Amino acid sequence: RVHINCCKKTVLFPRPEEELCSKLMCCREVTRSVKAQEDVFIMFASLRTEEKDEVDVLPVVREFADVFPDDILDLPP
Repeated sequence: RVHINCCKKTVLFPRPEEELCSKLMCCREVTRSVKAQEDVFIMFASLRTEEKDEVDVLPVVREFADVFPDDILDLPP
C-alpha cells in the first residue's frame, strides 16, 4: 500500500513490516544509502518562474487594447 498525504504533500512506500514514516534526506544521505544498496525512493520537485508578456506587446491585443482597457490587466497563466 502507498500512503498519500495531500496536506503534507508526501507519498510513502512502506514495506509491510515497517511502520509508516516520512523522512527528508540530504544529498549526502541519499548518496550513502545508494552506495549501501538500500531501497531508496526519490522524488525531485522543481519550481520555475517565467516572465509574463505585457498585454500591450501582443500584436492582436495591442490593436484592441482600447476596447477593454480596464478589463485586461494581465495575461492568464
